[in-house]
Amino acid sequence: MLKKKAKGIAAAAMAGMLLIPGTALAHDHSDDHDHEDGYGEYVPQVSTPASDLRTHLDHLLSEHYIITVAFMQKAFDGSEDAGEVGAALDENTAELTAAIESVYGEEGAAEFERIWQSHIDFFGDLTVATAQGDMDAREQAEMDLENYVEEFAAFLDGATEGGLPAEAGEQNISGHVEDVKNVFDAYVDGEFEEAYHGIRHGIHHMFDIGEALSGAIVEQMPEEFDNTKVSTPAADLRAALNHLMAEHFSFAVLEMQKGFDGADDFDFAGWALDENTADLTGAMGSIYGDDGAMAFEPIWQSHIDFFGDMVVATAEGDMDAREQAEMDLDAYVVEFAAFLDEATEGRIPAEAGEENVSSHVADVTNTFDAYVDEDYAMTYDNFRHGYHHMFALGETLSGAFVDQFPEQFKAEGEMPEEMPQTGMGGGAGQNSNMMLWITISALLAASAAVYIRKKAVQA
Repeated sequence: MLKKKAKGIAAAAMAGMLLIPGTALAHDHSDDHDHEDGYGEYVPQVSTPASDLRTHLDHLLSEHYIITVAFMQKAFDGSEDAGEVGAALDENTAELTAAIESVYGEEGAAEFERIWQSHIDFFGDLTVATAQGDMDAREQAEMDLENYVEEFAAFLDGATEGGLPAEAGEQNISGHVEDVKNVFDAYVDGEFEEAYHGIRHGIHHMFDIGEALSGAIVEQMPEEFDNTKVSTPAADLRAALNHLMAEHFSFAVLEMQKGFDGADDFDFAGWALDENTADLTGAMGSIYGDDGAMAFEPIWQSHIDFFGDMVVATAEGDMDAREQAEMDLDAYVVEFAAFLDEATEGRIPAEAGEENVSSHVADVTNTFDAYVDEDYAMTYDNFRHGYHHMFALGETLSGAFVDQFPEQFKAEGEMPEEMPQTGMGGGAGQNSNMMLWITISALLAASAAVYIRKKAVQA
């Protein structure tokens, strides 16, 4: 029997979550709602104890996935940094174990770590067997992974006291295992388009698992989370932006490494980054209309292009071009911060926005430079820091959007009989309750949309 440990749950949910507190960057407009529209008590929040737990698990689970994919690629290729990627994966496991311990105690954490680590080891066995062409060992690794699925699902069923039933757990966990295997096999076979489609799908799936697991924990001990909910329109918006922002960072780093190395899959990493940009642009359009999307896309794309310029300049040893790329990125920081200030009507002030956006630029640049210098331990320390920071940006953006348009993000039962009408700002056009569903659908459908685009390209 697992020992539930309520003390420290809130601390674990927040432990290391936000390097820069996202909501602190947005100007507090709550008084405006209280005094102007009379519905202050109905203002939804993106940051609650339950949504913070969901964010923490989304962060660690999705990071586990992206680092696992990178580790298997690097190990198969015999890359010099494979060991350091593996060390980053171990650090992620340690943080996940600490989160479980805060909820279920030392006994639960020890059992979690044993089972969780086993599937990482089995992925390693699969990688080695594939590289060596040992099909018997490969088959054994696959059988071990199947046993892991059943064992971990049973653990979650018991730990959550049926909140996450074994059958549902097996479906989710086997989906994760298949995501990792399919991406690895596509990479090995040189089917890079399929591999990067798979990576996007797999990242999205980890956010689904984070929602399911956090929901089961909160349902099991609601008072420890102030009786707040894991899934509300505001929390879903935060999760969706976290997903897209974290995915952007992952592909930006990956594309720069692949570009510097001249890897065969470089173009496909760039394609995945472009698909992510299209989804982010669609999200901005759902909130601020076509004019807002048209303003966002070229600014956002510019910093991706400047990162590309940096890679080329560094590879060619052209320090003048490298300096120009850095100057262009500095200008981007100012321009994008000004865009956010105007779009959110001051909820993300330009000065605070510049600090946050420049941190993202520094994270990407520092990760790349450490890789170029072959300081791989620093490379993946920087990667983990930068990946983490994208969840702060997701909180900042979602907090500003919800504060700007609170009536569009009311949870069921919170809606007053008559809703006030407010302007969208930024040329967004008319406001309506349908905007909620447009926004959430545009964000949460990001990974599904990629398959539609694939069929269109192949037609």
